[in-house]
Amino acid sequence: MSDVESAPIDLPSDEAPRHLATVLEAAQITPGMRRITFGGAGLADFVSSALPDERVLVRFPLEPPHARSYTVRRWSADTGELDIDFVLHGHGGAARWAETASPGDTVHLSSANGWFRPPENIEWLTLLADHAALPAVGRILESLPAGISVQLIAQIPDPSEQQSFTTAADADIRWIGDADSLLTELAADPLPPGTGYVWCAVEAAAARKVRAYLRHTLKIPATAMHTMGYWRADKDNWERRYALAAERIDEAMGAAMMAGKDFESVRDAVDAAMEREGL
Repeated sequence: MSDVESAPIDLPSDEAPRHLATVLEAAQITPGMRRITFGGAGLADFVSSALPDERVLVRFPLEPPHARSYTVRRWSADTGELDIDFVLHGHGGAARWAETASPGDTVHLSSANGWFRPPENIEWLTLLADHAALPAVGRILESLPAGISVQLIAQIPDPSEQQSFTTAADADIRWIGDADSLLTELAADPLPPGTGYVWCAVEAAAARKVRAYLRHTLKIPATAMHTMGYWRADKDNWERRYALAAERIDEAMGAAMMAGKDFESVRDAVDAAMEREGL
């Protein structure tokens, strides 16, 4: 699931409702996560991006209209079935729909795309995730070959939300609670030597802090990392406060662009403006 920063980032561009997906079955993965399997003729022309963190925009049959971005946990071209894992956090139309969805219910899906593009021949991978990002983490781990050292730091609201993942990689999984600091956990140990990649999907403000640490403290190049905000805490209040600061944030972005800054430097300027505004 994804709520993204206002900074320009590499988002999938096609969000049209291209596929009617029908619920085939649902299963409880943990107390707070439900896996819904979709199928039907509407998925006959669905094409996976082959990126393990690929997402689709899901449009729900709700009034007023409601759409949210979700990771494709599994896609089978052979059976035409697609799994999405929904976090049941108790609020929002999407979560309420997922709690009660049953065979025959339908949603519309966009085409799929993602962000996980590590350098070739990586030796290590660091994954930073919260509860909402576990579906992408699971698929990433399943896609990895043997010989890669993986560190996963996963932040979850309760130990009952821990999941088991299948992977050929050498994976070290560390579960932390919501009261813990993911950035503190990351900074506790140096990243491994050699060619690696850092993938981070957490709450938007937390993702911004992780990006700043990777980029400015560790000097990780943009090609060796990707950070994104999967959701935003207190979103309604944040949107009200953002509206009051939007002009100043746009000015900061415009000034960086007029100065000929590259993409990552423009994003730095926007992130800094967000921090100044307490966003």
